[in-house]
Amino acid sequence: MPFSRVRLLVLGSALLATAPVRGVDIPAPPEFAEPRAFIEAQVAEGRSPSVAVAVVRDGEVVWAEGFGVANLEAGTAASADSIYWLASVSKPITATGLMVLVDRGLVDLDAPANRYLPGETLRAPLGSADAMTVRRLANHTSGLPLHYQFFYDGHRPPPMDETIRRYGFASKPPGSAWEYSNLGFGILGYITEVVSGTPWPEFMEREVFDPIGMTRTSNRVRPGLEADAAVPYTRDVGGRFVPVGHYDFDHPGASTIWSSANDLSRFALLHLNGGALDGVRLLSEEAARKMRELTGRRSPDSGTGIGWAVGTDIGRRVLSHSGGMPGVSTYVKLYPDDQAAVIVLRNGDGFDVTGAIADRITDALDLGPGEPPPPPDPTGQEAPDPTEGAPDDWIGSWAGLLADPDRGDLPVRLEVEAPDSARVAFGSEPPRRLVSLSVEGDRLVGHVVGTFRTQPYYHGPTTIEFHLDRRGDRLTGVARAFALGYFALPYWVDLSRQEDASGDDEPDGSDQPPPR
Repeated sequence: MPFSRVRLLVLGSALLATAPVRGVDIPAPPEFAEPRAFIEAQVAEGRSPSVAVAVVRDGEVVWAEGFGVANLEAGTAASADSIYWLASVSKPITATGLMVLVDRGLVDLDAPANRYLPGETLRAPLGSADAMTVRRLANHTSGLPLHYQFFYDGHRPPPMDETIRRYGFASKPPGSAWEYSNLGFGILGYITEVVSGTPWPEFMEREVFDPIGMTRTSNRVRPGLEADAAVPYTRDVGGRFVPVGHYDFDHPGASTIWSSANDLSRFALLHLNGGALDGVRLLSEEAARKMRELTGRRSPDSGTGIGWAVGTDIGRRVLSHSGGMPGVSTYVKLYPDDQAAVIVLRNGDGFDVTGAIADRITDALDLGPGEPPPPPDPTGQEAPDPTEGAPDDWIGSWAGLLADPDRGDLPVRLEVEAPDSARVAFGSEPPRRLVSLSVEGDRLVGHVVGTFRTQPYYHGPTTIEFHLDRRGDRLTGVARAFALGYFALPYWVDLSRQEDASGDDEPDGSDQPPPR
């Protein structure tokens, strides 16, 4: 019998209710006294408005508790049921929804992602777009460059087709390198919607969250639960908490899910149990195993599976993901060999506090050293083919285009005068000196600051960060338009070496540090 039929029969017999489930705070066992005191101190010292944690040990939730105030204006105390925005902890959740369709035979992880895109498609200036597979989107090796884009004050993100048209290109040969991509997970959520024929939020509620009792989880705070929402806050220069207004994304599958510590403990148990929870098999054991296989290598023994970061921690095999954006900091860690998990949710900026809390809880779990993980599976990632060379090999004049999908290609000229000195000119404008220039091997990184229109409502300065790879007499990569808290948007750059390498233009005095 097909797996999907088995799952439907199990769901039918389980008669699961979809009304919001209220959990309870579970007091900390004595061995967690130190991390609990640390959390209380962080809240008391104004490091975070609130914190919610949940801990799984030996396959059971042993601690679930909230600290501080989830909504300062309303005075709502935090609990393990408080609903926090997850930021990038959304990624393994989105990947779980995708794997439901993989189990049903509707999505092939190793098929080109373009097979499932009905309109605009992904491009690969270097290599083939067919190599931008679903798996490579999920393990950050598709070649898609770093991307994020927030929309504030009621401005709505464009349709996914429009985002793909603008930014859906590989800046490296697909499969050759690991690079974190929010857009990749935005596209995976879109593929889930297209293939299922159901809006992505509705699919996730019906096929992932509700069947396993995650009824406080969705792409928004569900109706009737608004009083339980943890308001995101940032700290001003005086250390005062200021609420962050609502914002949206053009990569919802990467960032937009809300959940509680209690709900996430159920999600953790689902994956610790190999895809099943409380008699409901959401994923086949094979699908759950594929999610935790290391196929996207960031280093020899760590990287990404399908949605999960895969590596080791305290000598133990760990699946994890962190999340951070304005007013949000989150962390989930699973230790599959120990049936253990640590969940930390905060409605404040900065990973330093979040990571410190998670580390103290992990220490208190006292899991002990483990066996080293098996060698990484190279499936889905090819060996890189860089052109190694001395920094002096870069010296000279390079010219070509920056591909601007909205205003047309922009001529670019790069003059590398020395390994620590270079200038760039756009169109007919005078050259600007690259700041924080780094030339190492086959990679050049540097930036300038100027006006580069990316969003209709943003009128401030933009840092334009060059990330270029040298392949013989050709430089390729991206110019990333960056504004902290607003966007990091990549534009394809393709330059070739020119015979005229004089570069005698004088800098125009526009040198200035980025607005960080």
